[in-house]
Order: sequence, then structure tokens, then C-alpha cells
Amino acid sequence: MWRTNSLRVAVVGAGIGGLAVASGLQRAGAEVIVLEQAARFLPRGSGLSLLSNGFAALRSLGLEERVRAVVADGPPSVPYGTRRADGTRLSVFSPATLAELRVVDRTDLHRALLRDLAPDTVRPGIRVEGLSRETLDLGPSGLLEDWHVLIGADGIRSRVRGSHAGDPGAAYCGYGAWRGITDGPVALTDSGESFGRGERFGYVPLADGRVYWFAVRPAADDDLPEPGELLERYRDWHDPIPDLLAATAPERIGYQPIERLAHPLRTYARGPAALVGDAAHAMPPTLGQGANLALEDAAVLVSLLRPIARDHDPRDIPTKLAAYDKARRPRTQSIARQAHLLGAALQAPTPLLARGRDLAMRAAPNRMMDRVFRSAQRWSPPD
Repeated sequence: MWRTNSLRVAVVGAGIGGLAVASGLQRAGAEVIVLEQAARFLPRGSGLSLLSNGFAALRSLGLEERVRAVVADGPPSVPYGTRRADGTRLSVFSPATLAELRVVDRTDLHRALLRDLAPDTVRPGIRVEGLSRETLDLGPSGLLEDWHVLIGADGIRSRVRGSHAGDPGAAYCGYGAWRGITDGPVALTDSGESFGRGERFGYVPLADGRVYWFAVRPAADDDLPEPGELLERYRDWHDPIPDLLAATAPERIGYQPIERLAHPLRTYARGPAALVGDAAHAMPPTLGQGANLALEDAAVLVSLLRPIARDHDPRDIPTKLAAYDKARRPRTQSIARQAHLLGAALQAPTPLLARGRDLAMRAAPNRMMDRVFRSAQRWSPPD
């Protein structure tokens, strides 16, 4: 399967982090194969936030120009803040905090990253069944051997992480998210998140005028409303929330339980294998940092492995991956902890807790909310 004597890298998972690290290492001269269990890539009715740290990582990887082509030229042109379900304003973020915010259709971002890779880099329909020493068991697809570096970018239920001692597995956060993108443009006078008792609803415009929205509420696996029922659930919330739901085809609405790693990992690297993105530090999306941290992971990993790819000398790989772990684990685990605690606080499942949350948000200066989001964005690439 390998064609050259270059540094050989196997990436498991063709999500944002996996494609970014694959692209960066290809540019560095490595031979890269990306194994993806999905047989084909389907459009996903969801968006994601790119922030200043994410763009810094894309710049380091040589991908910024390609990604900028699919995002808006500037941040949302309408105010971004928080409200109660009845529309009462709670807080407003400063323009400086959101200067680099770009919300992109996840499908558009995925396609942009795919286009940067050499043909046949991504091998769809291949599931990793197990890892033994330096051999990947690909089930009916056979074995993949003789790689120098293995990157686990395969999400919260990572098969690569499963080979690490002490894999904590996933933990349900107690709530789930319905996500959608309106079928066409919708005029907005503001954007942000609104809070009810145990529920949140957020919305923000995309570059083409369509609106990405999400509804977050407690849910048991045996009590999930149909997408069409969401309009009834949120019909009394302030405008434009009912209109956004009505403007989205029910079949384009997706649901995902919100999960995190049950415990922080002791290491992101083991021998010639390393983890990136959700495989390493899955967290609730409260701070909008999931994709940005995955891009940071990719930028740091590529920076460390670039000299090895250039010199064709794989002997130093475990040392470089240990340096990657040391560089990434403190920051990502700190942000993951903040995201979990903030998500739990914002859900506020009882009337008393919801009232306390709203009073605290109205009483706190807007700059306090700004500080939380700005601190997560403070990061510079290693090169």
C-alpha cells in the first residue's frame, strides 16, 4: 500500500483534525494515508465556529487561504449576545472578542480540506478493528503495516485511543443538541444564544445568509423528539427562533448527544502513535473550541514531525510525540474542563437555578463574558 520510502503516516479518521494533519504532513514531504470508516461523505446540516486560534493554526499549516475562501469576509454583522427565552437581553459580546469569529458550514470546511490533499489520500469505507504493535487490523480490508507514525483522529470513541492503557471512554453530559441550517437566507437583527430552564437555543448567520442554529436540552435516548416537534417546543421563544425552525427541512435536522471524555487522558502519545481532536480531548461545544483545538493539535504535530519528514529519519519519532503530548495536554484539558463546567451551569435545569443564572449574567459586566472566550483564543503556533 505504501509507495515511497518517505516518512509514512497513517491517519485514522477524516474529520477536521485528521484532514488538517494529513495536509500539513503531505506538504512536509510525508506519504500519508487517511483511513475513514464512512463509505462516503454526506452533507451535514451543522456549522462550527472558527476563531483566532484556529486561523493561526490554519496559517501555520498553509491552509488559511483555502479555508478563508469558504467563510464570510468578516464576523457576524449583527450583535452577538445572550437572552432569555422571552427575549430579555442578558449580555452582549464586544466586537473585539468576535473579530475573528467565522461560522462555517461544516460540509464546506470539510470539502475545502479534502481538496488540499493529493488524490487517493483518503481511503473511505475502511474501519480500523484493532491495533497490535505496529500493525493496523482493517478487518476485511486486510492489514496496514510498516507505518512510521499513527495519528488517531477518530473521535470520542477512538479505536486508536482504545489501544492506550487507561482509556476512560465517553461520558454523557446529560443533554443533547439538535442542529440545522436553514434552507435559504434569513434576515437577522442579532445572533447568539438564548436560555430557558434546562434549554438553550443558539443561532448565527453563515456567509451566504443561511442561518446555522442549535437547540440544546436534556434528553434520554428513549425520549428524543422528532425534528418536526422542535417547532412546537420552541414556538413561544422569542423571534426569530420559530422562524428559523420553520425555515429548515426536518430531514436536514440532526441530533447528537453531547459527550466528553469520562476522565482526562494521562498522555496523548504512546510510542509512534498520537491522538488529536476529540480522540484526545472531547468536550462539550460550550466555548466553540472543538475544531479550533483540533487544528492547533495538527499544527503542533506537523511542526514537530516536519524535520523528520525532511530528513527521512524516523528514529526520533517517540521523542517528538512525547513533546507533542507535553505541549498540548495542559491547554486542551484546561479548556475541556471549562467547557464542561460552563455547559452544566448554562443548562440550569430547575427554575431556581435558571433564575440565578440569568441574574448573574445580567449583573456581570459584559467584559467578564468576553474574558472567558478571549482567554481560550490566546494561542500562537510553535513556528
